[in-house]
Parts: sequence; C-alpha cells; structure tokens
Amino acid sequence: MAKTYDYLFKLLLIGDSGVGKTCLLFRFSEDSFNTTFISTIGIDFKIRTIELDGKRVKLQIWDTAGQERFRTITTAYYRGAMGIMLVYDICNEKSFENIKNWIRNIEEHASSDVEKMILGNKCDMTDRRQVSKDRGEKLAIDYGVKFLETSAKSSLNVEEAAHQWRLPDERLPRLVLFWWVPCLLDVFAAAAAVAVIFRGPYCHLNIPGS
Repeated sequence: MAKTYDYLFKLLLIGDSGVGKTCLLFRFSEDSFNTTFISTIGIDFKIRTIELDGKRVKLQIWDTAGQERFRTITTAYYRGAMGIMLVYDICNEKSFENIKNWIRNIEEHASSDVEKMILGNKCDMTDRRQVSKDRGEKLAIDYGVKFLETSAKSSLNVEEAAHQWRLPDERLPRLVLFWWVPCLLDVFAAAAAVAVIFRGPYCHLNIPGS
C-alpha cells in the first residue's frame, strides 16, 4: 500500500496536570472539546496528517500525564521527539512557573536539537487570567523558543501551533521508514512503567484503534 504522507513528525504535549493538554489534543485531532476533566493516565496519542512546507506530514501527537507519579513514563517519551509543546494555564500561576522545570526535564532527557514551543492555554478565560501574555512571550524569548496563546475551547491558535514546526530533512526520511519501531518501544515502556506504578500484572494503554 502506498504511503499517504511524506514525513512522520513526533510531537509531545507536556505540562502540569489540568492545563488543558488533552483538550488541545482533541481539538486539533478531532475538532472537539469536552468540558469534563479527566486526568490522563500515563500516555495517549492521536494522529493527523497536515500539509507543511508543501509536504504531507503525519503528526503523531503524544499527550503526557502531568502528575509527578507518571514522570518516569513521560520522560521516556522524550526520546525521539522532534517537537515538544510546553503547556501552561494562563489562569494558574504555578503552572506557568513550572514551565522552567519542564524545560530542565527536556534538557536532561530529549535530544539537544529538539524544537520547543510554549503555549499559554485557556486564553478565552480572560476574567480569570493570572499570567499576562507579555510574561509568556518574555519567557519564550529567554529560552529562544516560539510562543502562542491558545484556547482549546474556542480553537484559537490550535491549528496554528501545529503548523509552526520546521522539517529537519536530514532526519525525517529515516524516521518515516522506521516510524513503527520507536512507537512500539514507547508503548512497551509506558505499559511497563504503568504496571510498576499500579503494581498490577498488566495494564491497558489507551491507543487509538485498540
């Protein structure tokens, strides 16, 4: 069967619990929004193909749990990531302050050339804002990364965030050919880590189509 895409691009969504990572994932992949908050357990991912720089790119977007007890799982997923979106809630000062901690995790566990972007989510909730847009922009400038304020609820800048990535041509063709290898390794690593956390004999990983 002929491939329907030119490249595969692995993206991570990381940040504190409750900042809206899962809502961003569903808004981008399915154009839907759910007001019910359910914490991500371990890891989840969605796939969508977009056009980027004239190429058809299959985005594999991984949604990671923000809780400390799942940190072992999420750091395992930094391996092979080509882009990482660091998400904070503009209505939650602590989630913004913790972006620096998440960046340190990236520096420790991800490749040195991984692209990063900071997203200030829930920008539709202006009456509850605790973090100004200027502060978000300044933080991004300090780290030399891109910045957007987004709203999964209104869909503001969600599509734009997915189209901000540069295609590293020297790496992508190889990753497209063997895209399933790191995927399988990630799935097995996550399953093992979740089993250890819950001390159960097995666990079910939420994988689309399973």
